[in-house]
Amino acid sequence: MSGNDDRRGSEWRLAEQVTAEVLAVYADVFGSADRLFSAAGAALPSLAVDDLAKLTSRAIHDLAARDAEISGRRPLGRTDWRVILYSLSGARTLREAITRCSECFEAIDWRCGRMTLRTRADCAELELAAERPGQGTALACLVDLFGFSEIHGLLGWLIGRPLPVGHAWLNHAPAIFAALNLRNLPFALRLSEGWTGFDFNAALLDYPVIRSADELDRRPVNNMLFATPTDETERSGATDRVRRLALASLRDNYKLPVFGEIAAVIGVSEATLRRRLLQDGTSYRQVRESCRRELALDLLRRTRMSIEDIALRLDFCDSDAFRQAFKNWTGQPPSAYRRESG
Repeated sequence: MSGNDDRRGSEWRLAEQVTAEVLAVYADVFGSADRLFSAAGAALPSLAVDDLAKLTSRAIHDLAARDAEISGRRPLGRTDWRVILYSLSGARTLREAITRCSECFEAIDWRCGRMTLRTRADCAELELAAERPGQGTALACLVDLFGFSEIHGLLGWLIGRPLPVGHAWLNHAPAIFAALNLRNLPFALRLSEGWTGFDFNAALLDYPVIRSADELDRRPVNNMLFATPTDETERSGATDRVRRLALASLRDNYKLPVFGEIAAVIGVSEATLRRRLLQDGTSYRQVRESCRRELALDLLRRTRMSIEDIALRLDFCDSDAFRQAFKNWTGQPPSAYRRESG
């Protein structure tokens, strides 16, 4: 998408507003933002949303390092962050990824802050508490806002689905946040209520991590302030249709269609469709597993169907195959998941 196309949408206007305010803080802290524009190779109005996100990410990295220095903490290094990312990519579920991330934060002496997961009925709350004395600056407020926004995007990328946010919390005074001049954020933000973080549907905690370590270098800048899509169904019309067709067949006919049938319905060759899925970083096998997993979690939570009947509904050859697949997805047997969600 070109910069001109982006500018016609509200997404670009929000991205431009966020970037402009970040650069204003950057210039106030460092005296100038010229070196960022030199790296971007273009002026702000000519940049597309993805480029604005990258530019802002570089700025926040520098600002977070300065915030750490002011607070008397050692800044986070690139190796520290890569260790965190590698640990996340090896997790089986989103819940396990959050646990690993929290443990990594502790291992690096809380330089990323403290991460705490709480669940209340069907709601999960993820708190990210900065380890700094006082919260009274626009710099600290901006760093914390981007901190939880980028963690939110990273977690959604890990499972290939967005994390719809009901509310977000920022433990800074309204006057401090107002000084940032950030309006029309894509989520409801509560200020000065004692914690920083966000909430989301607790059912997503049991979704499996679908990203591998070799995808880390290709990871987009995920940040809900820039509305970067993370869901496989949002990235490509072809991928969206494949998933909808497969899920409808599984729900209605208890059978997953073969790839050739999907390609025929869409009206393209198998090679073309396979290439389009690959461009989105997915495959028909991953889409099929996503459909099975989604329906399995729903049936286990919502119905009292037997494990054997659910296996048939999901087009497994037998219940043992379903049990093994479910354990690979979530790290526990389906019967244990049903008891815990119960």
